[in-house]
Amino acid sequence: MKQRDKKKTLAKNERMNAVKVPDLDELDDTREQTAYKTLRAEHKRHETFKGNLRLVPGRIAEIKSNYLYIVEVGGVYHRASLSGRLKQYSYASTALSAVGDAVELDLANAPDYRIENILPRKNTLSRYAGGGFQKEIILAANIDQVIITTSWRMPLVKFGLIDRYLCIAALEGLDAVIVINKVDLCEDRSELDESTAYYGESGYQVLRTSAVTGEGMAELKQALQDRDSVFSGQSGTGKSTLINWLEPALNLPTAEVSDYNEKGRHTTTQAILIPWSFGGHLLDTPGIKTVNLHRDAKAEIPRIFPGFSRWAPHCRFRDCSHTHESDCAVLQALEEEKLPVERYESYLRIQESL
Repeated sequence: MKQRDKKKTLAKNERMNAVKVPDLDELDDTREQTAYKTLRAEHKRHETFKGNLRLVPGRIAEIKSNYLYIVEVGGVYHRASLSGRLKQYSYASTALSAVGDAVELDLANAPDYRIENILPRKNTLSRYAGGGFQKEIILAANIDQVIITTSWRMPLVKFGLIDRYLCIAALEGLDAVIVINKVDLCEDRSELDESTAYYGESGYQVLRTSAVTGEGMAELKQALQDRDSVFSGQSGTGKSTLINWLEPALNLPTAEVSDYNEKGRHTTTQAILIPWSFGGHLLDTPGIKTVNLHRDAKAEIPRIFPGFSRWAPHCRFRDCSHTHESDCAVLQALEEEKLPVERYESYLRIQESL
């Protein structure tokens, strides 16, 4: 028998695997093809065919796992699971949902509460994983402002990290407040003032705080009142200590910073949404060492980098990259020492990372 006669042929009723479907929306129109349920288009997740639902609006306060949640409904907290229907869709992020998400909770089968719908987000605070795919990691959703928390010493302030957070806030349309904590460790206030002056001149609110002396805590409380705020920044900067000072009843765990390498340990292990007693909500997130932006944001960075809005509109070219173009107002500001060299180098590092 010839070799080609030995080739197996597909049986008449045998299924074919790895079939390429050009349009995923077509799979949603054929409801009986459940083999393709994990590929259903994400924008159709709001459609439901269930009956006898008793839906109430709520908000995700904590995520225990991809299948167990704590949902706040009118000040009452419920343990809830995620509807199986929502697990069938292909999401752009690593998680099905995020703390701060507005949801519709089904109370019909109490105490077996179930999240039946995740409503569209007005904004997110996200970072992106390294590698070629840059999967989105959502830190928080539906918030008013991000409190960028750093410390003057132990660990040393990282202005480059502040720049990245400010870029993320600008991309998402979030207000940003810069908190320089542990100023009681500052021996030269003129150095502190000089280092942070650029951000104040760029229109950002800069607060100097200390949970030891109480400096700046009244101003921080005022900035948080009646707003949904996310505390974020590197580990060890004292986020939990500041929160405990403002809301002692929370008693969040804290940890000492290593004297050897000035690195903090994670005391906040997962994001959690907590109401302030003075109005608004706190969304505390774990500290992170670096923040990755998505490569698609590269074209926007020359426009939204901290402080560049003062000069970028006066550049000769609308798509000026502020690196080599003639008649660049940013490069002129750098030459005239209006733009600190450290901030311009930070801008170049962010651009190169993308």
